[in-house]
Amino acid sequence: MKVIVHSENHKNIIILNGSRHSFRCRQRSKKSDGSRVESLGFISYKAMINETKRGYKKIIGPLIFYSMARM
Repeated sequence: MKVIVHSENHKNIIILNGSRHSFRCRQRSKKSDGSRVESLGFISYKAMINETKRGYKKIIGPLIFYSMARM
């Protein structure tokens, strides 16, 4: 599954390849102190094309995203 997301500071666009289960675990995970993890900023392919046409966004990837659930 290919997913397109914003970086944390919204200056770059990152393309991630991973399974649906990995993305689900990432969206619901919590930090060691119990606070929630920042959710990924998903964007559409069309929005990615429009933002890169403006010229100030870089595309990084595709990167492999794999997360393993805690037991």
